[in-house]
Amino acid sequence: MNIMKLTQAELASTTGSQMLKWLEKKSTTKSEYKRLYEDFKTIIIMQQAGFYEQADARLLQWKHLPMPVEYYTYRLAIASKAGGRRLAKKRFKALPEAIQKHDKLKQWRQAVNQNQWWMAATGVVAAGLLFVGIQAWSPTSENAAPKEETDQKIAQQLADLQTEVEQLKKENEKLNTDQKEKTEAEVKQEATPVKKKKTTKTSDLKPEAALKEAVAAVQAKDYQKANDLLSADVLKNKETAGMARFYKLIAAGKLKKTTQADYIAYREDFPKSGYMSDVLWMQAVYEQKYKKGDYRATLQELAQQPDNEWSYAAKAILSGKSTLGD
Repeated sequence: MNIMKLTQAELASTTGSQMLKWLEKKSTTKSEYKRLYEDFKTIIIMQQAGFYEQADARLLQWKHLPMPVEYYTYRLAIASKAGGRRLAKKRFKALPEAIQKHDKLKQWRQAVNQNQWWMAATGVVAAGLLFVGIQAWSPTSENAAPKEETDQKIAQQLADLQTEVEQLKKENEKLNTDQKEKTEAEVKQEATPVKKKKTTKTSDLKPEAALKEAVAAVQAKDYQKANDLLSADVLKNKETAGMARFYKLIAAGKLKKTTQADYIAYREDFPKSGYMSDVLWMQAVYEQKYKKGDYRATLQELAQQPDNEWSYAAKAILSGKSTLGD
């Protein structure tokens, strides 16, 4: 398959919310996954906004931890978007050999190595396994354990991951069944004339619950739902205001319902926000796209922020090494 078609197909089929759910579950038992869980939220936003180079750079900083196979295919798709086949091939070559040969990476193996004699090599990992651990196949050191012992450890880890996969499958099946039953019940209720009952409105939700649903809606790209959930009560509540206002900017921005003043107001109201760089970037994009204000001045302010992917991007644009897309 053509690498660009493969890239588009991968990004279209990848559901960030599922990977987030997996990382969230992992973070409850293993602290090293907590940072990845928080980081992946930002990476999804970058992808949705078209900032593939920044997303690729952020993924490059991740520690080598056992991850779903879907993570590796998503990783390669981001690299392909950021730097074409050459960068995707570089990222592919950096993967452990066992990951490269996994059946689920067969199309990527062919796409990045079209002229390589080993292109047709078959995967050595079972096709039904959805998750593989990167630690199990790290480069061999001088003091490496004997191959037989290493193979036993790998087999045990794969067995443990397979058990976890089966458990997740059961949970997903139950969720799908519950959703189907709920949908059928709603259809039946609509078809049967009944007395009007009091329904739960968005305004009936507690601010914390409304914010949680809004964040999930943004991650699912349901920006209208997120915008509706982030009502005045949520935006003004002292416990939810900062985060709610940030996600309101994302949702309303996607719906083309923001103004330059919205970004400025957020920065004035939350000068110590951890989202300051993100908001400055969104403001610069808005100003450049709609010819409002001086987007370069905003980028200069962003460049003064602590080093992160947004400040790096701002410096690159200001120095002429990159451009600010729509």
